[in-house]
Amino acid sequence: MKIIVMGDIHADFGALNRFINRKRPEIILQCGDFGWWPHRHLVERIGRNHFFDQYAIKLQGTKIFWADGNHENHDDLQERVKAAPGQPLEIPVQGCFYMPRGSVLTLPDGRSVLFFGGAASTDKEGRTEGDSWWAGEVPTQSDLEHARAQVQAHGGRVDIVISHTAPTAFLRHLPKNKIDQVRLKDPTAALLDEVLEEFRPKQWFFGHFHLIAHGEDQGCSWRCMNAEGFGDKWWVGLGM
Repeated sequence: MKIIVMGDIHADFGALNRFINRKRPEIILQCGDFGWWPHRHLVERIGRNHFFDQYAIKLQGTKIFWADGNHENHDDLQERVKAAPGQPLEIPVQGCFYMPRGSVLTLPDGRSVLFFGGAASTDKEGRTEGDSWWAGEVPTQSDLEHARAQVQAHGGRVDIVISHTAPTAFLRHLPKNKIDQVRLKDPTAALLDEVLEEFRPKQWFFGHFHLIAHGEDQGCSWRCMNAEGFGDKWWVGLGM
């Protein structure tokens, strides 16, 4: 089975469709900044003759499981989670699932994947609350409690974590000349520190920084994923 881990998409669903058509993966695990902005659907012009089409994804049998980043409409996501608690949300199209923070997915080979999205934006001063920025982008302690409950319900084991930003231990290894150091003070990192210490996953994938990096800490092999449109290696095959 071909399983792909993918970095930030930022709603470039044309690129996503081309990737699916070319690679034909069965499953995609996506690391946030997916681009869930339904309030801009067919309103915001993104090209000379095109509008932002939230529902343009064509999966062709692929299933996508995506985490939230810091560029999603979090008010909308939270309302949907309240309306349908305890399950992945199948949006925006059939076969495309939003995985709320703390959600656990069991892969066909039995591996357990914990999703823990969200991150603080460093550019929020230049964005408009309720239209291009949402305070709900930052995870809370209740999200961590939800993760604990879900992990316990799925056998108490976490093999892989999919997040948007990363624990402090990983962030310290990212090139300081390429990232805004304010991001190292993101309160999300402190919550992810607890995830790393408590669940001891074997693998961890995150996006957010639009660069390629990898390493190992505390027995966990981690990889920072590049973003679509920022060069090569914005996706990677998930090994056994």
